[in-house]
Amino acid sequence: PYGARPLLFPPATTSLNYGTTLWEGLKCYRTSDDAAVVFRADKNYERMKNGAEELCLPMPSKELFMRAIQVAIQSNSHLIPPTGEGMKLYVRPMLLGSGQQLGLYPSPEFSFLMYVSPTGNYFKAATSGLNLHLETKRARASRGGMGSTKCAGNYAAALAPLMKCKKHGFHDNLFLELDTYVTGKLEESVIQEMSAANIFLVLKTGEIVTPGLDRGTILPGVTRASVLSIVEKFADELKPIVEQSLAESGSEASAVSVAASSRTVTVSEFKDAIECFCTGTAAELVPIQRLATAPDEEAMEFKFIDNGPVTRALLTMLRETMAGTRKVEDGWLRDPFASPDEFCA
Repeated sequence: PYGARPLLFPPATTSLNYGTTLWEGLKCYRTSDDAAVVFRADKNYERMKNGAEELCLPMPSKELFMRAIQVAIQSNSHLIPPTGEGMKLYVRPMLLGSGQQLGLYPSPEFSFLMYVSPTGNYFKAATSGLNLHLETKRARASRGGMGSTKCAGNYAAALAPLMKCKKHGFHDNLFLELDTYVTGKLEESVIQEMSAANIFLVLKTGEIVTPGLDRGTILPGVTRASVLSIVEKFADELKPIVEQSLAESGSEASAVSVAASSRTVTVSEFKDAIECFCTGTAAELVPIQRLATAPDEEAMEFKFIDNGPVTRALLTMLRETMAGTRKVEDGWLRDPFASPDEFCA
């Protein structure tokens, strides 16, 4: 506990000087029968392990990682919110270089810690679908960089562009792989993700697509992976819902084949999107109603059905999966009050 051992960071602390800080975000929440569950913590372990290799930090064992989550939740069980839309106990594990040195070397010491906070929906201020800015001047990540690592620097890079886009009335930015942007050819640019969320397009063909991980610039979101699995498993159930969305959008009827897809996506594909949404641990699944550039940028605007049938259905399916009433795969839900052996397995 912090009271017994407060964090002390001298000026020469490696993470303060050289950015060797990783963090994760996962959630504990109550189901309809008031039981507490943790959602897919093993995926957070995998992502932090990959990040630790990138930042030259020793990764704790999976057993220690899981047990620390369990102890943090049990010690703060009074903070787990009651059942409610988007209500959760947010759990943030952190791994950072806590040794002291002036030179640029891996930290001689490291600290593994976590803290928790009850939270609601990340975009709770939005009264309807999000209004996104297509960022054409600032980059969040580049190929060969740290875009797929959940390190503190990724979020620092997004802060100034985020504050600027809000001044223009946008909720958030959608970043481009900036070296693919050529003035006058914006539609050919490759998209990445938002400041702290992955993005999905529902295309007229029935393809539900999100930017792929193979370019190394996208964070492998846990909710992103979960939605892809849900679409893949329940494609037949989603087909009539996509057809309903097509009808509501006024698009010409076409042969619909629902499929989950993770691949390179360009700006031009928004022309064929009938719905758009973003995903994240804190956000869950939030509709997007508009994507546009700012007045001083190359003109581009797309509009989508606000909280359309597919977006609503996938949010319901995701929440049913989180509640345990819809099963996608074994092992997605863990009871933090189970035995350590059971929780950490």
